[in-house]
Amino acid sequence: MIRYRFKTNSVSDPRPIVDMALIKMPWWCTGFSCTTNEYATIVCYLPEGEPLYKYWDDAFDVEAENVSEIKYSDRFPKPEWCE
Repeated sequence: MIRYRFKTNSVSDPRPIVDMALIKMPWWCTGFSCTTNEYATIVCYLPEGEPLYKYWDDAFDVEAENVSEIKYSDRFPKPEWCE
């Protein structure tokens, strides 16, 4: 799977445009630009081959990392739909 970290222009509603519960993969909004409030920063996991832009069509400054497992923490808790 791939762990993404990216920015989206959808500050007022940074949720994905396709419900991630359908694929049981987590995502989190980790914050907003400090000075301009022009973007939100998102972290999400997707299966390999699943396109990020299907979920966030305005994603930019994308960082991607191949990972073998999802790492949950206090900052990135497991969403209910991933049960």
